[in-house]
Amino acid sequence: MNGHALPAELRIPATAGDFRLFRLEQGVLRLSGRGSFTLYFRYYHQLVSRGSQPKPTPVLSDSETGTYRIQMGKMILTPAKKKGARPRAPITATIAGDEIRATYLLENGTSPQLVTLILRRDASYW
Repeated sequence: MNGHALPAELRIPATAGDFRLFRLEQGVLRLSGRGSFTLYFRYYHQLVSRGSQPKPTPVLSDSETGTYRIQMGKMILTPAKKKGARPRAPITATIAGDEIRATYLLENGTSPQLVTLILRRDASYW
């Protein structure tokens, strides 16, 4: 994540000196031959008050599903709309050998953050 091996952390400024701590433990992208994808994350997330230290929190998990298409070395991931949420913009990724590089906007309150993920093929995982 952003050039660092997992686990990796982001500190996103919040209000009055507070920050949101996001620690990504695992990210798995599974592609089907029918053009659908599942993106699975294991992570930690907390709001840290100004002057405080992060505290241990439980591991969270989330997944995103949708469709994908490949065009000229690029992969376009289109997330499915989640009930009650705004539609997410498609994510364009580049494919180079066994790597998929995707940059997207992590929207978290008032401080959106650009995040780059490099996913490597691991045929033994599935």
